[in-house]
Amino acid sequence: MRVAAYEKRERVKLKSISTMTEGTIWRQIFLFSIPLILGNLLQQMYNTVDSIIVGNFVGSNALAAVGSSTSLICLLIAFSMGASAGAGVIVSQFYGAGDENGVQRSAHTALMLALILGIVLTIAGIVFSPAILRWMRTPEEVMNQSVLYLRIYSYGLVFNVIYNMAAGILRAFGDSKRPLYVLLVSSCINILGDLLLVGVLHLGVGGAAAATVAAQIVSVILTFLFLAREEHLRGKVHVWHLHFGREHMVMMIRTGFPLALQSMLFPVANSIVQASVNTMGTDSIAAWSICDKLSMLIWLLADSMGPAMTTYVAQNLGAEQTERVKKGAVIGTGISVCAVGAVSLFLFFCSGWVGPWFIDKKDAELLIPLVVKYMQMMAPFYLFYAIAEALSGASCGLGETVAPMITTLLSICLLRVCSIWVILPKFETMECIIWIYIASWIVAGLSFIGLFWYKSRRKLQKNR
Repeated sequence: MRVAAYEKRERVKLKSISTMTEGTIWRQIFLFSIPLILGNLLQQMYNTVDSIIVGNFVGSNALAAVGSSTSLICLLIAFSMGASAGAGVIVSQFYGAGDENGVQRSAHTALMLALILGIVLTIAGIVFSPAILRWMRTPEEVMNQSVLYLRIYSYGLVFNVIYNMAAGILRAFGDSKRPLYVLLVSSCINILGDLLLVGVLHLGVGGAAAATVAAQIVSVILTFLFLAREEHLRGKVHVWHLHFGREHMVMMIRTGFPLALQSMLFPVANSIVQASVNTMGTDSIAAWSICDKLSMLIWLLADSMGPAMTTYVAQNLGAEQTERVKKGAVIGTGISVCAVGAVSLFLFFCSGWVGPWFIDKKDAELLIPLVVKYMQMMAPFYLFYAIAEALSGASCGLGETVAPMITTLLSICLLRVCSIWVILPKFETMECIIWIYIASWIVAGLSFIGLFWYKSRRKLQKNR
């Protein structure tokens, strides 16, 4: 899966190309990651507003109907985003190498792959919605609304997958700003659609799902227009003419499928852990929920650095800038550690001040001491999570996506699940669950340090 494999073919070079292979390393990584962070923050804000609208205009049953399918939708979106990240690695390497033909063929193939995957997910969602919701033990009183919501939402899955792929291609070109602009427009359309269809026309959960589908259609149109006018390629990425390239498709499946699975591992493992949290009593559950909200900025910062490092490493690997690959991995990880460290310090000392924002005053006296205790346990160890995410992205940028998937599976998912099954029954405390999380971050951080060191040595030596 190396761009170098195409060296013997006639190659058309990109002219006046602007990549991440030149200039100040820290500045390029920092500026590229900012729109990713803002995009993730925007999605979190939209999800909150969407729940507020449905809950206030339709009621608790409607909110429960939407919430019952949230975990499944998150899994599907995580899978499509992982697949798009894998395709982005291929496009980034061709782009960094200045191979115009390779960029065009890989971009067209990526969009064709997204179309096929999106159609499969759409059909599966429409046909199997009732069976899936029953398997997830959705309460009967909200089953009909849940099926309606999931089926209408499924019509938009094809557009969601295509958008993620098209946005991934733009990011592969080093452009993280325009996907943010698209996300901003689509989020506004979604919220306005919710207000119109749910609040004014009273279409209930079906209206909420339809508003999401409409926003997804708009996001696809906008990203396709941006790709068609990509200035660095002089308009030569004809996104309206999808192309199936067997070699590129095989490369993307090999790279993207492990990333897609890796993206799904976290929510699966966390769902199992959450089931154990739910046995610890309402006070612990509520305090843990507040901690999760307080930690949101940690996740936004760390999770955004992964895609930034993937694009940076892939472009420089394609351009055979081996020294920039190594320096960039260290600098990018350092930026993530500094940002996460600053937030961790704030949470360690100020969680008792911020925590009461999320609860009534009457409950604060009981819950806030728990929040402070949990946050002070976790805050010093968030740095390992930041290291793991940054170097996982850097490893994927090398084209090595199977090893990061296995490392994530072992160090995060299996460690957490096995600990829940084996260790937690001996203690049965919330503190034990927190130490299980901490242990998984430490193991993941150290594992990805070793993985990137080993894989980069082998990969970069081959490219010399």
